[in-house]
Amino acid sequence: MGRLPTGRAGQALAVLLLAVVLAAAWIGVAAPLLDWHAGRADTMAARRTLARRMAQIAQTLPALQRQAAASPGTPAAAVLDGSTDAVAGAALQQAVQDMAARAGAVLASVEVLPGEQAGAYRRIGLRIGLNAPWPVLAGLLRGILDAQPGMVVDDMQVHGTRAFIRDPAAALDASWVVLAFRAGTAP
Repeated sequence: MGRLPTGRAGQALAVLLLAVVLAAAWIGVAAPLLDWHAGRADTMAARRTLARRMAQIAQTLPALQRQAAASPGTPAAAVLDGSTDAVAGAALQQAVQDMAARAGAVLASVEVLPGEQAGAYRRIGLRIGLNAPWPVLAGLLRGILDAQPGMVVDDMQVHGTRAFIRDPAAALDASWVVLAFRAGTAP
């Protein structure tokens, strides 16, 4: 076995080896632990903020429940007419087709979706397919969002063709779900 240096050279080597061991300990143990601690601290701060916000929202619940109990019920203009899902779906389909005609669009497909219970209401849906330029599509969406009874657009997908020249009159393929509600629990 070789001889280790002594004297100043040995002391310098010992200090160098100590520095290497300390650096390895820092890189291998201390730094990851400090990073983990900082990440946990950030997570806890976010959870505390969320808990405060949720507590503030929960405090408003009794007032909202009193307000809902004092209101006279659902206005007739807020829900679809129809005693069954089929009748309400037909009314929704007619309303959407009328809006499409006013916007200058021709619907490529209309599929009535099965009704679903949502609290005291039934959610009625239509899957709409359309091939039209952007201004026509935007006009139809504006009509749906402004409609009475209220309607909601969900699961929208828009596809266009790639062109080197941007043409606002180029047709887009779009599909989405229009949702509205009717009063009642029976399908």
